[in-house]
Formats: sequence, structure tokens, C-alpha cells
Amino acid sequence: MRSRLAALLLLVITLSGCITIEEHYTFKKNGSGSMEYVIDMSVMKELMDSMEGAFGEEGEDGKEGSGGEDLDMDLTENVDALKGISGISGVKVDDKEDWVRKIKFKFKDLDALNKALNVLMPDSTGTPHTFFRWEGNTLVRTNNRHALELGEEMGADENAEDEADMKGLLESMKYRYSFAFRNDISDVAVANGVQRTDDGTRKVALATDWSVITEDPDALDLRISLDR
Repeated sequence: MRSRLAALLLLVITLSGCITIEEHYTFKKNGSGSMEYVIDMSVMKELMDSMEGAFGEEGEDGKEGSGGEDLDMDLTENVDALKGISGISGVKVDDKEDWVRKIKFKFKDLDALNKALNVLMPDSTGTPHTFFRWEGNTLVRTNNRHALELGEEMGADENAEDEADMKGLLESMKYRYSFAFRNDISDVAVANGVQRTDDGTRKVALATDWSVITEDPDALDLRISLDR
């Protein structure tokens, strides 16, 4: 029974992405703000818990293995590096929720924010990337290869029988990001396959998945124009 459960869990992990990455930003008029980065695998936890329950393999509290300790979700290793960046403050890690990891910090300006994002979201080039810049009253975001390479790594599924299986896996892995400002938003330009999920005047929330990101490495690029 235990070996059967292990095989089923491996199948779930292999064939279900069940991961959501989130970036949430707030910007003040003086250019400072805050950022929260989230890795959410709670859907995987629900799947594993339900399967454990079905096969009678729960731990004493019914949550054996639900903390995600065996997954590469540890953000604490980034804390010291973030604290060492001039203009970054209030660095905090929140790992209280099972299978969800969050890291938050405040930034003085875009220079500090860009340095922090290079710590959180490095890519294989090893070259510092300018994620955000202002062009007048327009916030411009460009992306490095971090999300693309992460998607390729998670989507490297030897058990996927065909392209449809792989596409389904990539579609199950979500990416969400939001931006809040003190000024009204006048225009938002995003890539094809990215949906706006809010109707606010000072906040924009966007969502996509890795099937989009792997097809278009610039899928997370955007332009948000503000009223003066």
C-alpha cells in the first residue's frame, strides 16, 4: 500500500505543475514602495492530503509531508542578500502557511528594487537585469530569463506522452502579478496571453501561465501609464 501511494504521489508531482508564482508591488509618489514575492504550492498539498487520506497514510495530524520541506521553496537564504542591498529594508519571510512561502521587503527606489529582484529571480546569464524603469509617467517592466528557465525546468517531464500533455502541465503552473499606485492608471499594455483580472483605477492585477511564458520569453513585460 505504501509503495502504491508513493507511486501515485510521484505521478501527481510529475504530471501536475500545481504551482503559482506571484509578484505584488506598491508604489508611492516618491518612487519608493514595497514588494511581496510568493511561491504557492497549496494545490499540490490538497492533492497529496486527499490521496494520503484515501490510502490511510496520514501522519498523526493528517498532514504528513504537507509543509513542503522536500521542495525547493526556501526563501530564507535570500534574506541576508536582500538586507545587504542599500535601499532595501523590512525584509521578512512568511512560511506559516503550509506549502506557501512569501518574502516581503520595502524599497527606496527602482535601483534598489532592481537589485533585489536580481537576488530573487536570477537567470543563467549571471548578468544583472534592469526589471523596472520609468519613462516619464510610464512604468516599464522587462523580464530576464528567470521565469522562462523555471518553466523549462518544471516542464521537463519525461513521462509526458505528447505535446498536449506538456501543454496541460504548463497551463497548470500560474503566474500572477499586481501593481498598486497613488495615481490613477491611464493605460496598461501587456503581452498576448496575459489577462487583467481587476477593475480598479489605481491597481492592476494580471495573470498568465507557463504555456504562455515558454512560448514568449517577453510575456511578463509590460507598460503601465499613470495620470499625472
